Amino acid sequence: MLTLKKSLLLASVCLAFSATANAKIYKFATNIPSDGAPGILLQEFSQNVKDITNGRVTFKIFWNGTLGGQDDYLKKVQSGVISVGLANTATLENIAPEIGVLNLPYIFRSLDEYSETMFDNTVKAKIDEVLSEKGLNPLGFLSNGFRGIVTSKEINTIDDLKGMKIRTMGSDNYIKMLESFGAVPSPMAFSEVYPALQQGVIDGAEGGVAALWEIKYGEVTKYGTHTNHTRLSDYVLISDKFKSTVSSEDLEVVFGEFEKISKKSLSFVDNMMAQSEQMGIEKLGVKINDIDIKPFVEAIQPMYQNALNDPNKQDLLNIIFLKQDRTL
Repeated sequence: MLTLKKSLLLASVCLAFSATANAKIYKFATNIPSDGAPGILLQEFSQNVKDITNGRVTFKIFWNGTLGGQDDYLKKVQSGVISVGLANTATLENIAPEIGVLNLPYIFRSLDEYSETMFDNTVKAKIDEVLSEKGLNPLGFLSNGFRGIVTSKEINTIDDLKGMKIRTMGSDNYIKMLESFGAVPSPMAFSEVYPALQQGVIDGAEGGVAALWEIKYGEVTKYGTHTNHTRLSDYVLISDKFKSTVSSEDLEVVFGEFEKISKKSLSFVDNMMAQSEQMGIEKLGVKINDIDIKPFVEAIQPMYQNALNDPNKQDLLNIIFLKQDRTL
């Protein structure tokens, strides 16, 4: 006959075995490092989900493009081979052209405007609609801060960019934007940027100015400019298979925990970027300028008119304009 103590022990063992038996590990593909601001947030999200679901939903995060580039692993998310993938809005506009609206220069003019727009239910519903049609279901986004330009010479006005070869992503919006600024867009892989700056193949790169410290671009180029032209977002997307496999209760946990991390990213990323910029100034001797952005805003106005004339983009752009009480 079992004693009470033995019965309790047996019950706890059975519960532990049951939790282990029900646990499943889901592949999560990224091309970002684990120690940057988005990486830190993703680890917190993953741990929270694992804890709350008692391990029933456990993510194994693959960092630094281990499972390929964003274009590569998103195809596997669409097919269900990979459960979760991270992709920025520049990559996503090549899959769903509507997302290009989020990459329009100066579509977000402040952190508050970015937050209010991106968390608006109508905006979210439209983004969910266009991505889910492609087999990519957004959990939400991580803020990635305002972008600027790092260069081999100091930039004080828009005219200083004329003729400069500036690396950018292979995004139609980003290429057209740099052309509007008078620069020569040079799309190339992220991994090629440091040696290209070092060898003078390019004169600069579009992206987070914090990269002068975080990726040590400040070792090979010394100037950063806060043009604040876009605020790139990293979307986390789940496959149809993941969505249908996980229980409704656990899926609610996944969505709820990611929303918390998404909101946290707004200030967390900006604070880390500011700290990194200061480290670049102190440790690498870089110089970072603020600049009058009015000429930049004026230069890209035709991009808005083109977007309003594009049947793929006009709906989302009009929704955002209505939210921001803004007209062209």
